[in-house]
Amino acid sequence: MKINNFDTADFLQNVWQKKPLVIRQGFQQADWLEPDDLAGLACEEGVESRIILQKENAWQVEHGPFPETRFSSLPERDWTLLVQAVDQWVPEVADILKGFKFLPAWRVDDVMVSYAPVGGTVSQHFDFYDVFLIQGEGSRSWQIGQVCDSNSRLLPDTPVKILQEFEMTMEVTLLPGDILYIPARFAHYGVSVEDSLTYSVGFRAPSVRDMVDGISTAALECLSDEQRYQDSPLSLQAATGEIPASAIEQVRQLLLSAVNDPGLIRDWLGAYVTEPKYPEAERVQGDIEGFLERLDEGDVLIRAPGSRFAYVRLAEPERALLYVDGERYQCPLKLAIFLAEAEHLQSEMLKVFCEEDGQRHCLETLLVSGALVFEADLE
Repeated sequence: MKINNFDTADFLQNVWQKKPLVIRQGFQQADWLEPDDLAGLACEEGVESRIILQKENAWQVEHGPFPETRFSSLPERDWTLLVQAVDQWVPEVADILKGFKFLPAWRVDDVMVSYAPVGGTVSQHFDFYDVFLIQGEGSRSWQIGQVCDSNSRLLPDTPVKILQEFEMTMEVTLLPGDILYIPARFAHYGVSVEDSLTYSVGFRAPSVRDMVDGISTAALECLSDEQRYQDSPLSLQAATGEIPASAIEQVRQLLLSAVNDPGLIRDWLGAYVTEPKYPEAERVQGDIEGFLERLDEGDVLIRAPGSRFAYVRLAEPERALLYVDGERYQCPLKLAIFLAEAEHLQSEMLKVFCEEDGQRHCLETLLVSGALVFEADLE
């Protein structure tokens, strides 16, 4: 699956994280899901969903799972159903991500799907992440506004984050198969022209707050109370009540040395970007008994829905650190590349990897953890 009418090189150089872009008929077929299927997902435990209703200036937000009767009692217009991480539950929706392989896979958040009858909207808002909005059935009108930040004023006392001010710079109506790319922090406002489904492919990025919190927390595990501030000759020359610049600089250097560790930063980032969106979700944990026999019999091994894989090359030749669902594994580079990037985990290749004990152990560990799963076991 690839995006039509689209120049990848030009997009990455001139558009990505710089300005919005409309891609007409990016997908010829955009019928991955029916509204009833989306409503069915919103009724299931473990699926994150919301219904947003608007009436004049009043807003109401309801959180799932919903009873089936809720949808028959909704008004004919002016509401929106949003379901997160539909790619974890519907393989056809997960396939959408294949069209975005020109971007780092470890940056992908999820595919959120929204359904809205005529007039449905979540009003004018902005996000701190990049998003591609793919129109499924129906049509939706979009307005793009100004670039916002954490100081942009929001309407008070509303259950949804609505911008007080909106300066429209662009307007477009998306038809089935059309794609609208919106960079992070650009205000946008979408309204259903007719009953419509929209697929939102979001790309997350850690904030500096996340980095400081995560890396400093990881650093604490390696630090001891023996590492302390010590007076220098310069600091001892200062007046009794003065904290001199030399003391401040020493504290700064101690802090930098505590967190400025490439391995620490690498492991934190690897764990952060591969942490499952819903770590509490139940997993199908495999059994290594009969592992090779199942591969010989043609059973298909796949990355578990919701599992995330990424790797870092090591200085040691042909070795890598593989990060899966927040955990780290050291393995041959070729195995890491295969598990993180291969579109299909071909049984023949898996059997080749299993011929080496270290690689087989890694595969079996991932099977037991539930990160790898036989497709038949999901049925």
